[in-house]
Amino acid sequence: MLHRIAFVASSLVVSSLSFSAAAQTPPEPDPGMPKVPANSPSGVFGGKGQLAILAEAGVVFSHTSISGTDASSTTLVLRPAVDYFVIDHLSVGAFTGVSYEKAQGASTTTYAIGPRVGYDIPFTSRFSLWPKAGLSFNSTTLKTDTPSFSDTNSAVALNLFVPVMYHTNHYFVGFGPALDRDLSGDLKATTFALRLNVGGWLF
Repeated sequence: MLHRIAFVASSLVVSSLSFSAAAQTPPEPDPGMPKVPANSPSGVFGGKGQLAILAEAGVVFSHTSISGTDASSTTLVLRPAVDYFVIDHLSVGAFTGVSYEKAQGASTTTYAIGPRVGYDIPFTSRFSLWPKAGLSFNSTTLKTDTPSFSDTNSAVALNLFVPVMYHTNHYFVGFGPALDRDLSGDLKATTFALRLNVGGWLF
């Protein structure tokens, strides 16, 4: 009888120790994501329920070509945006923006608004890659001096932006290539650029 009691007791102790060890083992990270500390700035960013507020600006190396004209220029683009992470790393958002260009006797003014989706991929404790794709409704007014000409074109455009992000606590800055391509309209514009974004996140 004592032998059976001792056997049952020892079995319970072993099971308890095994359960305790299993409970203390940290969960394995998602095998599809790089391993970064969960409490690091890039590890915290992109959590479910976060709201990111940012502004994007095309500062340098921006070249726009418009079908039917020879106009090209380097330009500045201002594009405020809001993105919400519906699940970890996956964001949905909306942006609006305005750009003005003037070169070679021609000028264009473009207003844009539209939705987008993104996915943040942390790869170090401070850096992540946050590619975003969206569609926008654009209204572009083209004016030329010689010959004197003015036309307004409305179009649906594809918008791509792939910035490398640097994170601090609740703030970030990013820089990377961007593409805006009109999918409809008479004057189809294509813009390649390197853009900067600055912002922060809540919750």
